Amino acid sequence: MAFDYKKEYKEFYMPKGTPSIVIVPKMNYIAVRGSGNPNDEDGEYKQAIGLLYGIAFTIKMSKKGDHQIDGYFDYKKFLKLVNG
Repeated sequence: MAFDYKKEYKEFYMPKGTPSIVIVPKMNYIAVRGSGNPNDEDGEYKQAIGLLYGIAFTIKMSKKGDHQIDGYFDYKKFLKLVNG
């Protein structure tokens, strides 16, 4: 069964109605840094999202190939878009 971050870490994805301090455990993730208008057809933002998707898909599908990534575990994919 694939690991589901949204189910395992509900406190991060479905916050309570009042502000509170949460301790986020150490995790590995991929990210890009930058800025841009997400509505620009050929903008940096759109290119960055394309790169993130390509890398995440390659990692996710690595389980089907001959080369196994050390420490890999199957997960449900999700993509959190943050602009700012």
